[in-house]
Amino acid sequence: MLDKLKQFKLLIVLFLFLLAIPLYFTYNHFQQSSVLKEAFEKNERIEVLHRLTASEKYAPDIRKAGYVVPPDGAIRLDGVIYPLEIEGELHLKISPPKKDAKDFQLFFITQVNEKQTHITFILDKNLNLIDSSYSQQNDNGKREIVSVSQS
Repeated sequence: MLDKLKQFKLLIVLFLFLLAIPLYFTYNHFQQSSVLKEAFEKNERIEVLHRLTASEKYAPDIRKAGYVVPPDGAIRLDGVIYPLEIEGELHLKISPPKKDAKDFQLFFITQVNEKQTHITFILDKNLNLIDSSYSQQNDNGKREIVSVSQS
């Protein structure tokens, strides 16, 4: 009788343990979705961008929206979607913001006076321009920062 009671208790503990694993992952999944929804409702653009690019979870939806996203294997390897790209006349790239970031970078490469010019914009959470930089390769092959008038 005692052995059957021990077996029954062991089965209950094992069952609860096995039940806890999928419950944890389900909770984690819905928690992440609710944080994204909450940030979207509060109009916290950087937090939304961080949540969308933090894993491959939203990569298929981002691709459907027309953005260029690295393959899922590269996202899993990097841990983030880097870079998020927008095809067009200018091939824009967006670097994913860090958690609790106050700003993020938008960058692209264009030709100015037959020289390849790298342009970077730093935007705040309201998408206002904080800073910008322009760089070109000099004759020695090194990239140097140039002013807008030089480029």
